[in-house]
Amino acid sequence: MKKIILTLMPAVLLSATALAQQPATLSGKLNGKDITTPLHLKNMTGADLLVPVNGDGTFKANIALPAKGFYSLTHVGQVYLEPGYQLEITTGPDSAYRFSGKGSLENNAVTDARKALSAFVSTDAEGQLGQESLYMPVPEFTSKIDAFVKAGQQQFAQSPSAFFREMAGKDLLYYSKYQLAHYSLYYGTDLKKQEAFFKLMQSGDRKDTSFSRRMEEAAMSMHVKRLDSTERKLLDKLSLTDWDKNDAALFQQSAWYRQMVDQYLSVIQYSKYRHLFETSIHNDNMRPLIGLHISRGEITNPFMLEYFTYAGTRNALKMLHDKPVRDSLYNSYIATAKHPAHLKEIREIYRNANTYGDNMPAPDFSYEDINGKKVALKDLRGKYVYIDVWATWCGPCKMEIPHLSKIEEQYAHKNIRFVSLSVDTRADKGKWKDFVQKEKLKGIQLLADKDFQSDFIQKFNINAIPRFILIGPDGRIISADALRPSNPALKTQFDKLGI
Repeated sequence: MKKIILTLMPAVLLSATALAQQPATLSGKLNGKDITTPLHLKNMTGADLLVPVNGDGTFKANIALPAKGFYSLTHVGQVYLEPGYQLEITTGPDSAYRFSGKGSLENNAVTDARKALSAFVSTDAEGQLGQESLYMPVPEFTSKIDAFVKAGQQQFAQSPSAFFREMAGKDLLYYSKYQLAHYSLYYGTDLKKQEAFFKLMQSGDRKDTSFSRRMEEAAMSMHVKRLDSTERKLLDKLSLTDWDKNDAALFQQSAWYRQMVDQYLSVIQYSKYRHLFETSIHNDNMRPLIGLHISRGEITNPFMLEYFTYAGTRNALKMLHDKPVRDSLYNSYIATAKHPAHLKEIREIYRNANTYGDNMPAPDFSYEDINGKKVALKDLRGKYVYIDVWATWCGPCKMEIPHLSKIEEQYAHKNIRFVSLSVDTRADKGKWKDFVQKEKLKGIQLLADKDFQSDFIQKFNINAIPRFILIGPDGRIISADALRPSNPALKTQFDKLGI
């Protein structure tokens, strides 16, 4: 199944002064190695507080909180904090973070409440719904999800904080809506046949005339059961339609509420906004802007609308190749935007788009290869360089690997080097190395130092992968968004360049 990665949306600049109350204390030890850069403690109302880290991964800081509530802490994830909390963070037996001290009841309850899903419905090792759940009748599944939410809210009731009880309870409710949406999407799917379908996608030869037929047969065979119209309407009501999409207080606190608002805005492009979707299929300028148009039509709360306008503009600026359209969007945004942090980021993205485009000098990088040796882009000067930005968790990235391998073989003795730059996190370095070795990947295999926040990735405004970049022997960018290995036109381009 598609891996869901849930992160806190970028924060806005803090405008309120910290509460004149007792500070919260955060201490503990990270389970990663070589982490010495400060941790960021962020929330949606604008806080971005730094927590220093010692060389051995330990940290301790007294923090004047701007507000009580849920925060995102680098490497740890979600934490709940109130003034006066003395929260110690350690690693549990399952390598997950656990909490002790004042505030531990609330933080452990949030973690335990979500993990308890497996006591109500079957889940896999990553917490996604298991095979038994996807075959479960709709009334039985919805009943078990209701029981799961009630059990979690009973755990939260042990906290003396009314604010925590309310927000944690609602957050869990929207976590359950995510599970309902996931169940609706994959209902009746044979997971083993689905895995075979994905393997066929990744390894199949698209030049084979039977490939499309085999793909269609594999897709059909993995759907063992299907929802009827009544069941689908019920699940859509529970997961997507029957709730408030403009709850600013909850938007500031609940990551799962934000996830579901975002999912709702994505889903309705195929129904309510189908006219925009159909236009975007054949319009490269419309495709990056569709999310911005939909959010403006659906979000009415000023705080949330400001965020979605910023987020939509940010994403569109990273994707647009038409400079006049990009310039127009940028000028429109800065004429009305008021948040300095948003403006700073938008200006940087716009500057990167104009600085690191086609025919411009490429920025350098220096990243470790699989043996720990540093490789810099400037070391490859004098040769063409084809860069594949990917990750081990990215299905579409892995689909391109067999095609990349063939291209590498065909140009093995030519004036070109192939670089695969992974944006897996440093914590997943072992997983990356294992994948490279198991799949016997060729070329220069590198791991970016700060995943998507790495300097080279940021300068190319990469927010989706796979992404391919072609650089000339003189170090200038030939294509900042190059053709994929699966595209036969890539070989034609190489040949025209005389590679």
